[in-house]
Amino acid sequence: MEQVTRPRGTGRRVALVGAVTLAVLVSGCVATSGGSDARRVPGSPSASPSASSGAAMPGMEMAAGAESGPSSAARMVCEEHEVRDAVRRTFRMDRDPTSTHTWSAASRVYTCRWAVPHGTLTMTVDDATDPRAGRRSFARLRAGLAGARPLGGMDAFGLPALSTAAGDVAFLKDGKTLHVDATRLPAASLPRAFSRSEVAYSVASAVIACWTE
Repeated sequence: MEQVTRPRGTGRRVALVGAVTLAVLVSGCVATSGGSDARRVPGSPSASPSASSGAAMPGMEMAAGAESGPSSAARMVCEEHEVRDAVRRTFRMDRDPTSTHTWSAASRVYTCRWAVPHGTLTMTVDDATDPRAGRRSFARLRAGLAGARPLGGMDAFGLPALSTAAGDVAFLKDGKTLHVDATRLPAASLPRAFSRSEVAYSVASAVIACWTE
């Protein structure tokens, strides 16, 4: 049986992450995109503002004139209500969280910052337009994150993915690298029994569900 690399944490903690993710998958993007398997629930990490991606898959078309702005897939990390709901559920917030975003046309990096209790959760998408460039970006991110370990099995959704014990989780899909960075969250921001890598994974998996047709 293939061994799955999971984020640091007890089995109980991973189960909690899975429960949050499953709720998002069942009630959110999976229901509207019509085809994802809600049982594919991953397990953790992500980090700062520079990521990338891999092979093209359905559901992530590049908008015309993409050179002048982020793709719809990149914008989804700040605009999709399922992602907002994942942040709210993960951090057990009473109200929907607010977010701010920035776009770097030079590096093609879209950054979304979600306000959570006592801190900020940062999500970036390296919005590469060429799958090969995306793979190179993902490789650079992996090399630059201390202690980065690959996620495997169902936790990775069949995609190149990694996590760090410090609180990074990254996925490469359709030539785009999603990087969720919880490394700077204070302990007061974390729900009981959750690690930084687990909250990052919970939110990252919701994005990947939205990116899956």
